[in-house]
Amino acid sequence: MDGAVTVWGMTSDFAVVLRGYDRGQVERLIGQADAALASPDEAVRGSAREALQNPALAVVLRGYDRGQVDDAVRERLEGLGSVAVPDAPLGSLMTSSFVVVLRGYDMTEVDEAFARCDAAAQSDDAFARAAARDALRGADFRVRLRGYDRGQVDHAVREAVQRLS
Repeated sequence: MDGAVTVWGMTSDFAVVLRGYDRGQVERLIGQADAALASPDEAVRGSAREALQNPALAVVLRGYDRGQVDDAVRERLEGLGSVAVPDAPLGSLMTSSFVVVLRGYDMTEVDEAFARCDAAAQSDDAFARAAARDALRGADFRVRLRGYDRGQVDHAVREAVQRLS
C-alpha cells in the first residue's frame, strides 16, 4: 500500500480513505515525532510534543485514515511524556465524512468549499476567514444523484461558519 510510515523502527501503513488527513503533512509530523522519540535531546522532544499537540492537519480527498493517525499521534505524545493528550480529532474544520446518498449535494462543490474554508482557517488573515465564512454561508450546492447527505453538509456548514466567526 502506498504511504508507508516508519513507526518506532517498524513499518506501519495508514489506510488511504476518501476523506483523510493530508498524507504529506502526516508523514512530516510522524517523522518528526519518531526522530524525537529516538533523540535524547529534550529540546527536540519538546518541539515534537508541541507539534503533535495541535497539528491542524488538513482533511483532503484520498488522505490517511483520521482515526488511525489520531491514535498514532496520541501514542507518540504518550511516548514523549506529554501530560496533555487530546481526545478530540486532530483535523481542521472538516472533521467528519459525509454519507453519500441517492440525492445529495454535489460532492465536488462541497469538497472545494470546505477546502477553501480550511485554507482560510489556517491563515492569520482575518479578511480571508471572513470571506470564506461569507462564501460558505451563501453557498448553494447543487443537488445531484449520488451526493453528500444534505443534512450532514448543512450541519457542517453551520459549524464551520461558527468557527470562522
